[in-house]
Formats: sequence, structure tokens, C-alpha cells
Amino acid sequence: MTGVRAIRSFPRRNPAFTAALLLAVAIRAITIVAFRPAIWFGGDSASYVAVALRLQPDVGRTSGYGIMLFALRPLHSVIAVVAVQHVMGLLIGLAIYLLLRRRFALPGWGATLAALPVLFDAYQLELEHEVLADVTFQFLIVGALVAAMWWQRERPAWADVTAGVLLSLAAVVRPIGLPLLALYICYLLFRRARWRALGVTMVASALPLVVYLAWFNANFQSVNFTRSEGVFLWSRTMSFANCAVIKPPAAERGLCPPDTGRRLAASSYIWVAASPLARIPGPRFSARKNNLAMDFALRAIAAQPADYAGAVLHDFMLSFYWNRPQHPSTFTADKYEFAFAERAWVAPSLRTPGGGTLSGDQRAYSHSVSSATRAYEPYAGFMRGYQRFVYLRGTLLGIIMLIGLAAIVRSLRRGGVTRLDRWGGPALLPWLTAFGLLLVPVVTADFDLRYVVPSVPVACLAAALAFAKDAQAADTADGLPSAAVLSSTS
Repeated sequence: MTGVRAIRSFPRRNPAFTAALLLAVAIRAITIVAFRPAIWFGGDSASYVAVALRLQPDVGRTSGYGIMLFALRPLHSVIAVVAVQHVMGLLIGLAIYLLLRRRFALPGWGATLAALPVLFDAYQLELEHEVLADVTFQFLIVGALVAAMWWQRERPAWADVTAGVLLSLAAVVRPIGLPLLALYICYLLFRRARWRALGVTMVASALPLVVYLAWFNANFQSVNFTRSEGVFLWSRTMSFANCAVIKPPAAERGLCPPDTGRRLAASSYIWVAASPLARIPGPRFSARKNNLAMDFALRAIAAQPADYAGAVLHDFMLSFYWNRPQHPSTFTADKYEFAFAERAWVAPSLRTPGGGTLSGDQRAYSHSVSSATRAYEPYAGFMRGYQRFVYLRGTLLGIIMLIGLAAIVRSLRRGGVTRLDRWGGPALLPWLTAFGLLLVPVVTADFDLRYVVPSVPVACLAAALAFAKDAQAADTADGLPSAAVLSSTS
């Protein structure tokens, strides 16, 4: 009954966040009405729907999101899919607020401020309305952090396991989840977690990965997550590779960048018609092509380490530009704008994995004549105007990251560097996670706005901890169920 009373009293005791949450619900309702049934992201959306229809993993990207679409398929509604994703966005904001209020006793206005970007950022809303994996991935990451950080002292073993499994599921939604899972395991070691809890966490976290690898192997006779990791890393090197320095063997020389002066953004070389990949026979993501691309990329990085580091640093800094970079191309950047929601980025006749077509798969999934995006006025016009002004500037994200880093430094100054179980304080895990979300894509592929958005709520969480008390709040401080209450009633 304590939990029920706390929920009922929540609006009265948390008026600022309640008002923000209701407004966030309203803006999502407008988005759903404005662009129906959803916004399609070209070939990426097509591949995920194909997975949902035929349960065959895609070779170019991990297909965990396709499994989620399969689970929602009985609803026969793409609108239902994006509605679920909008709810995920709201739950992320709620989770951040609850964590900061109950675990770290942050004032209500401060915890609300930390949740505002995920609740109102226009690019967050646009991604929630896309048939894309990014918001599901973001939801899993934030859920893992909440599970890992809710308890101040003795964290129950099931919380460690839950965090690990959520990160493992995130890894089959987007590959970047795999290094984040490794980071979390290292964090547990660093924090001197109990060996039994650590062992169970590692085993439980491995299960979703093993199942996915077995699924991929059953379809392609290859124990792997994709057949594209080499191609993406090769594209990373296209911004600096010099074959006169690399001296690749004959089999890989066709992958050298064209000598045409100014180069394209790294990832563009995967998709342009004149890509060096086309010089090698076979599909874009064939096993042979992927292996050759990986070998070339590793040679390029070994031969030109300073150029590689410079390319990574340049693209990493794009995350913090005041204006949204038109990178890797204006064509790609426009996909995140409500102004272009109705544009068909690929032809309806595009062939999809398993032998279908884009338009046919869309009709099969939703049981409708057409699932093409339509804009409905005046709601669409409102959202287009909204996006011009309401979003987190990259420079502000940089400041947020610096504030989170300051929280870590403050913890070091207070506790020294010898207490490994306290080193870096509570901000360490979310800050490293946000940093990884920004860094890993540019290390392995390229900068893209959709890779930045999932890092924002995690970075805000880390920054808020610079102002929080690392102490357990009183159970009746604000009418929210405390960690003790939740653990005793779970």
C-alpha cells in the first residue's frame, strides 16, 4: 500500500516534473497525429521490417530491433510501434527523475532539469517517430544504468544481472552495446563486486549474445553478429587512407580510395555508386568483401595511426558543434528533420532481405494498402516550427559532458585514488557510458546525428550528479517509493 500511496501523491509532491511530463505527453501526441503512420528511414527501416516478417537476420546490421517489431506485429499497426517508442522516451525521462530524486536526493527542479532534454528535444521526438532501433537501444541503456545505480550500499545480485542482460540486449539492437557491456563488466570488477554476483552477471549477459549468434549461424553458417563490421571500419579509413603508405596486397588494392582530390565523409564510401567496394565482386556485405575490408582497415590504421586518430578526433568534435553538422551528407542530415518526413528516401521497389520489396513489406506488416508517411496540418507545421527552436545544441552537450567530468574529479579530490570501490563517485558509470556512446561510432565508422541523441539523457544524468548528495534520501522525502520499499515489494 505504501507504493500505491506514493504513486497517488506523486503529482502533488512533484509538481514541476508532473507538469513537464504532461507537456511531453502532449507534444508526442501531436507528433503521432502530425505524421502518420510513422517516419521511414530508408533502407534501415526496410531491413528491420523484413526481419520482423521473415525472422531472418540482416547481414548489414544487428537485428534485435526487428525482433521487437516481430513481437508488435500482431497489432498490425506501425502507429503502435512508434507509440511504444514515444512511451519509451517518456519512461526514460521518468527513470532519470526518479533516480536523481530517490537515490541522490536532488531537488525536484534539478531532477526535472536533467530530464528535460529527453522529454522535449525535437530530434529525440523525431527518432522516437522513426522505424529505427535507436530509441529502443537508448531505453535499454538507461534501464541498465538505473538498475546498476539505484542502490547506495549493498546492491542486490539481481540488479547487477538485470543491468548486464539489458546491455546484452542493447548489443543485439545496436553493435555499440557490446563495448558498453564490456565497460560495465570492467566497472563491476573495478568496484570489487562479489565474485558470485559477477559470475552470474557474466553468464546471464552472455545468453542473449549466444542466442543471437546461433540464430545468425543457422541462417548464414557463420558465427557472427553481422557481415559488415569490416566494411564499416574500412569506411572509417577512407577519410585518410594513403595506399602508397599502406601498401596493401593485390587482393585489397581495389579498396584504395579514389584519387579524386577532396574526399567524402567516411561512411559515404559504403553507399555511393562509385564506391571502391563495387570493384570487388559480390554483394556489399558478402563474407569475402567484409574480410578483405577488415584486413585493409587494420593495415591502414597500423600504417597511419596519427591520421586515424586525427580523423576520429575531428568526427568526435562534430558532436559539440553549435549548429547541426550536415554530416556525413546533407542527404542523411535531412532524414532527421520533420520538414522531410514525407520524402521516400528509397524506391518502393527496393528489394529487401528474404525476397520482398519495401512497399510490399510495409503493406504486409500493417495490413494496409499504403504505409507511406503523410503529413497532417496544422500539426505537422507545428512540429516543423518546433524543431527549429527546441533541441539541445551540440555545444550545450559538450558543457554537460564537462560538468559530468567535474563530478568525477570532485569525487577524486574528496576520496583520493586509493578507494577503488568509490573511485570516480556515482557519476563515473553514466559519464563513461555517455562518452562511449559518442566515441565508439566515430572510432568504428563515422559521425551521425542519430548516434549522438541516445547519449544525451545519460550525459545529463552524469552532469546532475555533480550537484547531488551521495546519500540515501529519506523514504518520505517526496512521496516516491524508496529503494528499500521497491526491493522489499518486488
